[in-house]
Amino acid sequence: MKVNFLMIKNFLITRSNIEWSAMFISFATIWMISGYFYSPEISLEKVEKEEVIVRVIDQVSQPYNEKILIKGFAEADKKVELKSETSGRVVSLPIEQGSFVNKGEVICSLFVAEKESFFKKAQLEFKSAQKLFDEGLYSSNQLQNIKSNFERAKLELDNASIKAPFDGIVDRISIDEGDFLARGSTCATLLDLNPMILVGEISESDLTNISKGSIAYIETLDGNTFNGEISFVAASANPYTHTFRVEVKVENSKSLIKDGASAKIYVSGKEQMANLIPLSILRLDDSGNLGVRLISNQGTVEFKQIDLIQDTNRGVWVSGLPSSSKIITVGQDYVNEGEKVKFAYDQRLNPNERPN
Repeated sequence: MKVNFLMIKNFLITRSNIEWSAMFISFATIWMISGYFYSPEISLEKVEKEEVIVRVIDQVSQPYNEKILIKGFAEADKKVELKSETSGRVVSLPIEQGSFVNKGEVICSLFVAEKESFFKKAQLEFKSAQKLFDEGLYSSNQLQNIKSNFERAKLELDNASIKAPFDGIVDRISIDEGDFLARGSTCATLLDLNPMILVGEISESDLTNISKGSIAYIETLDGNTFNGEISFVAASANPYTHTFRVEVKVENSKSLIKDGASAKIYVSGKEQMANLIPLSILRLDDSGNLGVRLISNQGTVEFKQIDLIQDTNRGVWVSGLPSSSKIITVGQDYVNEGEKVKFAYDQRLNPNERPN
């Protein structure tokens, strides 16, 4: 009987501990769940947004002439292959290849002994015929026939000496002394390098910006620079490239520009108001338009669409900006259009590097 009482007492005590533990766990669970669904209301008036500070450059638009680049090459003003108008053996080449010659100087001399004898004989016959004609013993037709023979003999003798038709440089002599030069064969090539003609092709869209007499700037691959003048603009396009031939005349008294050398030709396009800005600050809007972000007169962010004019080693020239503007250079990716922001001037550029 005693044993049964003890067992009942232990059972009651154990059951009481379990119940108390269950109650504690239940209250704790209810408390945690209620905390999960409860969020205290916070007044939006007490939330202060930190204002963004961006860097800007202050610019004023300025007149700018777009430089149109034409890739071209040099062409001698005159380039003539001196061909023989008679035949004979080459007996003399008095001018060295690459030398400068004046107009009328002999470049190639052919054997003249036979031609000279023919000339002297024809000359005597003509003098005799002239005398007989004056005495009434020769008709006019007879005199003209003898005179024609004399002139042909004289021309053959003159053609034995191939002379420079203008001042220039003997670029190439294609024969040697002792060679037989047939009629119509080339003795030498003569170049007139002053002035030099720079030739290039320009697109139809740029054609309206230039005209005959316009100034051009020339830069050769060896680093020399020259000023020139447009001397010719083609009236018809190349049927394959649909571009127009342009010729620029350049003074070349020192022969610094060689015939056939490559060159860059820069001509001025239309004048327009533009700004020189760093290429890195260009952005696209939601529609894919290229532009920059700037600070409006009201102190808010504004996206301004621009047009690219020309890229240079100092930056890119663009049009479409206001005459005076504060262009954002740092922080433009952290602000939105219409947002009011504070700004500071960008002092990273040295005075000589500033766009304006």
